[in-house]
Amino acid sequence: MKIGKLKVDDVDYKNGKANTWGFWSVRALSGEGQRLLKLYPEYYVLKKDWANKTNDDFYASVVYAYMVDCILKENNDNEELMQRYIDATNCCYAQKHDETKEKSYRRINCRFLEQYEDYMVEQKYPGIHDRVNAKYRKDIEEGKKRYKELQAQKQADELRAKIQTQQDLANGKRVVCPYCKSTNTEKISTMSRAVSVSLVGAASGKIGKQWHCNQCGSNF
Repeated sequence: MKIGKLKVDDVDYKNGKANTWGFWSVRALSGEGQRLLKLYPEYYVLKKDWANKTNDDFYASVVYAYMVDCILKENNDNEELMQRYIDATNCCYAQKHDETKEKSYRRINCRFLEQYEDYMVEQKYPGIHDRVNAKYRKDIEEGKKRYKELQAQKQADELRAKIQTQQDLANGKRVVCPYCKSTNTEKISTMSRAVSVSLVGAASGKIGKQWHCNQCGSNF
């Protein structure tokens, strides 16, 4: 976004960078802030802004303040933009999260620049935000519906598995492991026992055992 008589090619207020000769950097934005400060020393008041943690933050804040001032001066009869600026000054994002509730001009200006961008897009493409919001709401509702369907399917699968386990226990197809109390057990087949014995001989843990627990690995 380029506004007023900025010397840089573009300003990215969201990431705190400026574009010069095709390159984005914090240094370029800071340099532009220093240049503007010499022309408009009244911006020194921003040095006290709690949101400016470094000198680069301060100089960037000077650029943002200059951009906002240019917008408001050029649109002083635009009630919608004026209301958007008022909204930006009142948003909780601009307030310090302590008992003072001190406002940050840096944050106010960044929020307003975001609002201004939205306003310009709306002017160029009338109704676009309504369409985007409608699609967003539709996607949210579809996501909720899909989530409920998946949860219902999960519950149904768990219920079927529980019923199957109870039936297997009643029919003797599986038993409760005496070690970990799991019902995830299965009979040791003759083939499995033979393979185990052939591999480890008398040390096979399956000799004389009928069941294997898939949960803890015990044979019993």
